Amino acid sequence: MDLLITNKTSTSSTKEYIYKTLKKNIIEIKLKPGENITEKGIAEIFGVSRTPVREAFIKLTQEGLLEVYPQRGTRVSLIDLDRVEEARFTRENLEKAVIKIACQNFPSDLLFELRSNLNAQNFCAKEKNYLRLFHLDEEFHRIIFEGCNKERIWFLISQISLDFNRTRILKLSSNFSLDKIILQHQEIVKAIMESKPIDGERLVEEHLHEGDAGLQRLKDSCFSYFKLESV
Repeated sequence: MDLLITNKTSTSSTKEYIYKTLKKNIIEIKLKPGENITEKGIAEIFGVSRTPVREAFIKLTQEGLLEVYPQRGTRVSLIDLDRVEEARFTRENLEKAVIKIACQNFPSDLLFELRSNLNAQNFCAKEKNYLRLFHLDEEFHRIIFEGCNKERIWFLISQISLDFNRTRILKLSSNFSLDKIILQHQEIVKAIMESKPIDGERLVEEHLHEGDAGLQRLKDSCFSYFKLESV
């Protein structure tokens, strides 16, 4: 088990620190879908008792990122494609509504942040740093919501996008359409700058459907990561 472990902040409890660290590792596929983990093993890695680990496991189970099997142990949940589609549908409809607002009025300081974010995305693509690119992508969309005074809605979207984000990480790690994704971001910023809400809506829809073409390929190459679809 090769976990990415960051330093604990002074304001974070041990339970919260372990929870956030495990969640980050699950989303970024450091902990792979279907991988078995134990309270004892995680407690040894962090050098803590099993109590905060157990509490973190409970929270991750409630979020659908861990699955507990009595007498058999705990494993990282498989990616549920129904949840992936639900998150994509929610994001598409809410982001289309928000981009219309952004194209009517958007703060100049946050527009500068969007353009700076795009520069960083281009650099990460050249360096093939897909994890950093994923977080920049998330920040790009969050800034748009912030500029429309809808940041709490972005937080709610993030809460239901856990499986959706795992598929995005897998796609980015295979260099799936990196240049096209960044180009779409550039076009979205252009629509905001030129106050073109119809273009903005169209671009958001195209952007959030970009991964559809590669989803079957992803399922074929990483079939063990996905929950079997019900018949």
